[in-house]
Amino acid sequence: MGPIEVDIEGNLVSQVEADKALKQVWEVLETASEYSTSHGEKLQPSASLYDFYEDWCKWAIERNEVTEREAELLLGMSKMWGAYVGDRIELQSLKFFYLEDCIEGDDCFIPTNYQKIVARISAIPLAQASIQLNTTMVSVEARLGEVRPVCVTDSDGRAQYFDEVVVTTPLGWLKQHKESIQPLQPRIASAIDSISFGRLEKVLIEFPSAFWEPTASEAKDEADDLVSFIHWLSPSDKSLNNLWKWRLECVSFHAFAEPYRRNVLLFYTYGDCSSHITTSIRELSGPVREQWLRNFFEPYYSTLPGYTKDCGPLRFLATEWCNDDLAGNGSYSNFQIGMSDAARDVEAVRHGMPEQHIYFAGEHTAPFDGLGTVAGAYTSGEKIAKRIIETRQPEKATTERSLPVKLSNGVAEG
Repeated sequence: MGPIEVDIEGNLVSQVEADKALKQVWEVLETASEYSTSHGEKLQPSASLYDFYEDWCKWAIERNEVTEREAELLLGMSKMWGAYVGDRIELQSLKFFYLEDCIEGDDCFIPTNYQKIVARISAIPLAQASIQLNTTMVSVEARLGEVRPVCVTDSDGRAQYFDEVVVTTPLGWLKQHKESIQPLQPRIASAIDSISFGRLEKVLIEFPSAFWEPTASEAKDEADDLVSFIHWLSPSDKSLNNLWKWRLECVSFHAFAEPYRRNVLLFYTYGDCSSHITTSIRELSGPVREQWLRNFFEPYYSTLPGYTKDCGPLRFLATEWCNDDLAGNGSYSNFQIGMSDAARDVEAVRHGMPEQHIYFAGEHTAPFDGLGTVAGAYTSGEKIAKRIIETRQPEKATTERSLPVKLSNGVAEG
């Protein structure tokens, strides 16, 4: 069936229009990536990805390739990019948009969770490393001349000494605690300040039935007619809990194959919308929390086909990364307008301070095609471990196999 799109008046967009708009969004996005790659050096830091979409729409209208209505739908749906990077498309740098280019291959949506993946990659550390849980690191200090030149101090005041330390705390945490790394080279400090940090959150809503799906009599082929993606343009009315008219999107878990199919809509929020939701529910629990979430999301899901009052949600589950200090009060790195040297900023943090035996790893130091991803974070850790081994034990250096890293609450010791 493809995507469902709801326009600014709360009306369903025809399937033909929705399909065309989504296709054009991705085509223009690909064009923007190529443009950023080939013209990035000449672009102004203030140029945004949304500027590119607006210019493309003006050009296409002048050539009669799209109508005003089609351009409106295209621009509205282009804002789905915020759910990829954690903030508004108007803030996405066009100059450094090429850094958002992902690892090649198909995007996969895991219908279960990361349990099996985590079990596999954690097997060696769990078996061989000394892992200190519930231990908060408060400082990493280079003490050259000591037998073990790096001192890690925890919140209990206990100091531990290591040969090499890899700091794997989120970028958001580093931004708020640069003074915890001593001495922090000025170039790395400025890079940490410069690289922006997203605010992506998720809210899962379970319903008694998948009311948004076509009925058996309407569906021609069950596999093709299942709704996988729903997009709401910014509503024109100002509902009680959404004075800012945020647009939203969600993925339907009912599109999964059995046995993973669920009557669940997974909403993605970002930027100020995420901050508003997480701030509002931070101190709430139980029925009061669920009622707040219901008030916020009902104006959206109630516009879907098949909805009646009997379709009310059964339960809600909302992430709160913006409220999590150890997560850096956000999600992962992105590249916003105003940045002037983003690629070299990443390279500076990625290089670390080997002369002080302090390194950094995480999604914000990943290879350029893995920035902001779990796979990129994992790869960054492997690369740092190999660098350390090559420095300390050249005869054991290898580029062919994965090497374990000892983890200690955000700090990995080679």
